[in-house]
Amino acid sequence: MTELYERHAELYDAAFAWGIEDEVDWLLDRLGPECRSVLEPGCGSGRVLEPLARRGVEAVGIDRSARMVALARARGLEAVAADMTDFDLGRTFDGAVCPINTLGHLTPAELARHLERMARHVRPGARYLVQLQIGGEPHSSQWEANGLRVTWTTEHVDRAAGRQQERSRIETRSGDVVEEVHELTLWTPAAWAAAVAESPFAETALYDGAGDGYPPVEPGAEGPMLWHELTREDDQVGAPVRDVGPGGA
Repeated sequence: MTELYERHAELYDAAFAWGIEDEVDWLLDRLGPECRSVLEPGCGSGRVLEPLARRGVEAVGIDRSARMVALARARGLEAVAADMTDFDLGRTFDGAVCPINTLGHLTPAELARHLERMARHVRPGARYLVQLQIGGEPHSSQWEANGLRVTWTTEHVDRAAGRQQERSRIETRSGDVVEEVHELTLWTPAAWAAAVAESPFAETALYDGAGDGYPPVEPGAEGPMLWHELTREDDQVGAPVRDVGPGGA
């Protein structure tokens, strides 16, 4: 966990405070009309949990950062301090979401453990919507929020090792700068497909999270903002999960 998610949690919260109402409506539409409870691993300060709760959905989040969990709870949200690769909430949910490339911070072995844990926390046939970058095309995003100037840029890609580095830079009105490098897994279409195939989920749809209305795209597409629709397969729950490296099976 980097300092941005712990020591500077309030700054991260302010930097990512853009409107997501339309996106949350789309997520709920994809989760289905019978979805009444949603789990969000890596929930941070609750930026997705909050609009879900406003729509009458029982929204529960987990996060490793105690500061992030405290921010979410201060908003009246239900958040639990837990590691997304090893947690047990003692219940199941109708669906789950994980936005903004959060799973990119996991190694392939950690992703396998995470998907196994998620399968134990969603009902058979439930959808898990994951926003994850596929492919190593460098990209850069810049925006302003709450008086902050934010830049998030790909700094280095190591295709052979299946790793990439991204740099975040947040500048305040007073000129103070918080800058960090984030080590992420580089997922190719083949490696991601293999990892999902070895999990208790099946990928049932893929959407362009940067396009108007989040249109569907063909399997195997690459991009930094793809929404992956994973469906929990009933007959695989509890089966052993084999680690899959970034080069595939």
